Amino acid sequence: QYVKLERAGGSLRARCPFHAERSPSFHVSPDRGTYHCFGCNVGGDIFSFVEAIEGLDFKGALKVLAEKAGIELTYEKPEQRDSRDRLFELLETATIFYSSRLDDAAKKYLTERGLTEGTVSQFRVGWAGDSWSEASEYFKSKKFTDNEIVDAGLAKKSDRGGLTDKFRNRIMFPIGDPAGRIVGFSGRIFGPKASPEAPKYLNSPETPLFHKSRILYGFDKAKQSIRKHNFAILVEGQMDLLASHEAGWGNTVAVSGTAFTPEHVTLVKRMTENLVIALDADQAGIKAAGKAARV
Repeated sequence: QYVKLERAGGSLRARCPFHAERSPSFHVSPDRGTYHCFGCNVGGDIFSFVEAIEGLDFKGALKVLAEKAGIELTYEKPEQRDSRDRLFELLETATIFYSSRLDDAAKKYLTERGLTEGTVSQFRVGWAGDSWSEASEYFKSKKFTDNEIVDAGLAKKSDRGGLTDKFRNRIMFPIGDPAGRIVGFSGRIFGPKASPEAPKYLNSPETPLFHKSRILYGFDKAKQSIRKHNFAILVEGQMDLLASHEAGWGNTVAVSGTAFTPEHVTLVKRMTENLVIALDADQAGIKAAGKAARV
């Protein structure tokens, strides 16, 4: 699914996906279940390959491969899950919490922007209300600690020692890593109680899981379409991405409150050498498109 393999004796070969080359030096041994490139000297098994080409840790690669094979993953000893696993679990809980609270007013706004219920559901769009601590109290009721809630970027500690929700009066867009695990959120201001001084979009802060310079919104859902069409489309923000997918362009990805970075380039180049830059058609967007093209 990642490289075009050709039979070469008892093995398979292709041009290496990890470095530019004209003649194939990337060899796969079906018998041993391993790969090796004689050009750049990378090698390993199916897990290390998916880790490298998708930019994932081992558990992320395991999730991707399990889904491809139709296998459900279960942890035999859930009490031994590490701190990263706990944050992934908390962010999944948050996604379910916000999506369950998407009210009629937010649904009406999304419909007026041209989105169908299917697209809203596929991208798990949600809603954060006007309460100062409703989300935090819910997460604590699910046995997550104050420190975990803060570390996940979902709240901050108040002067009085409690927690204040990070997102309020916002339509919530969960952001996934290449394996589809939720790592953060982008929230668009919405609702009659929203402050006019609040930023239009608010993203999760940098956390152990979320790094804006390394994550492209929608990349987890766009990968197969990017490979199929052999190009990706880059847009600015969550609504543009959802509108593009709604229009049939499933190979669209978006930056989230940051410039297009070399790390983003690495993500895209794992799937294709071709990128269509379709940022906003205003002066700022044109300037950003020029910078993205140079990167």
